[in-house]
Amino acid sequence: MRLIIIANRLPIKLGRSSGRVVFKRSEGGLATGMASLHAGFEIHWIGWPGTHFDSDMERGHVTSLLSRHAFHPVFLSQEQIEEYYEGYCNNIIWPLCHYFFAYIQYDQQALTAYREVNRMFFEAAKAMIGPGDRVWVQDYQLMLLPGMLREEFPDLSIGYF
Repeated sequence: MRLIIIANRLPIKLGRSSGRVVFKRSEGGLATGMASLHAGFEIHWIGWPGTHFDSDMERGHVTSLLSRHAFHPVFLSQEQIEEYYEGYCNNIIWPLCHYFFAYIQYDQQALTAYREVNRMFFEAAKAMIGPGDRVWVQDYQLMLLPGMLREEFPDLSIGYF
């Protein structure tokens, strides 16, 4: 049985050093908590690698490196990162969920990017999901994703936090 964890970020930190892509494990709460899970699942992660990559060659290299660890990147453009994450997630959803209504900065373009990025995560998940898999969707950055998954996979076990 497989558990597919879908989160805004992969449980690693990617960077560049001397022209090479390097990565190390993240200390984030989800990554730390899930690392202790030993439930007999084959675990796969889908998420943004945390860094923008321009070239297809570099994306292919990163995908190859990450796939060895069952990490599956969703590559976002710099514009998507700004509109989806900084714009919609941080300027609309976060203040709304934390009762800071005065800080909400609504932007239609940011909503469009949010929908687009959730669709990208859906496409990445759709390509992986098989019979008997279980999916965990993490956090408000991907609030639209469980509904998309349910529509495509009516019998899929989906957790959302």
